[in-house]
Amino acid sequence: MKTVIKVTLLATVAVLLCTSTGKAQFHEGGSWLGPVLTLATDPIGFGAQYEYGVSENIGIGGIVRYWGKSESIFGHSWSWSVVMPQFQAAYHFMPGDQLDPYAGARLGFALYSDNIDFTTSSGSSGLFLTAYGGLRYFFSPTIAGNGQLEFRVAGDDYFGGSLQLTVGVDFVL
Repeated sequence: MKTVIKVTLLATVAVLLCTSTGKAQFHEGGSWLGPVLTLATDPIGFGAQYEYGVSENIGIGGIVRYWGKSESIFGHSWSWSVVMPQFQAAYHFMPGDQLDPYAGARLGFALYSDNIDFTTSSGSSGLFLTAYGGLRYFFSPTIAGNGQLEFRVAGDDYFGGSLQLTVGVDFVL
């Protein structure tokens, strides 16, 4: 899994370095899709997000993220994973600009499972609500980089902290 994360990061950096600055922006009717990495967790999470501009300032969509880890403890194998599909809505403060600050909320469901010596159980899965703010920068008319801070408002905490940092790349569809 570490190889996947490294390849994703290298590909993201290469794309950003090879693109020229151009005029692009958030707008009504636009669609954006791209990979994301959640960095303020152990292990690092990865996934994809989608957003659609329903009006001049409002975008809706979704994000799906995955975390997983496995260890061997005293001769026993242990692994866990969390899959989090979330619905999101965001307000974009400067539509039409190359620099796109936004804030929003996400409602999701955490699908948690663990496995001890090949015995699988689904642990504390459940609903949660987060608030987030971010900044998207369009490097070209078709590619943007973004960063987000997300704060868990309600629901279970799977990582020992309520704050998460997410970075990603958005491709205009």
